[in-house]
Amino acid sequence: MKLFLAILFAGFLGILVFLGPLGIYILCAIIIGVIFRSFILINEIHKQVVPANNNDKVKQAVERYIKERDQLD
Repeated sequence: MKLFLAILFAGFLGILVFLGPLGIYILCAIIIGVIFRSFILINEIHKQVVPANNNDKVKQAVERYIKERDQLD
């Protein structure tokens, strides 16, 4: 069902191109809106997957190395 709706929507967007400048404007507005919404969703997913206060193991290892190096000098 989703595939069928996607095919119909793509056909509708194709027809918009033949309406001239107005159709192309509407088509570009739809595409930009979809891209913008996708970026927002990706950002929200990233915020949930990667916590803000995560402990970076590499950063901790570098800090530990610097402390050990300074103690040896």
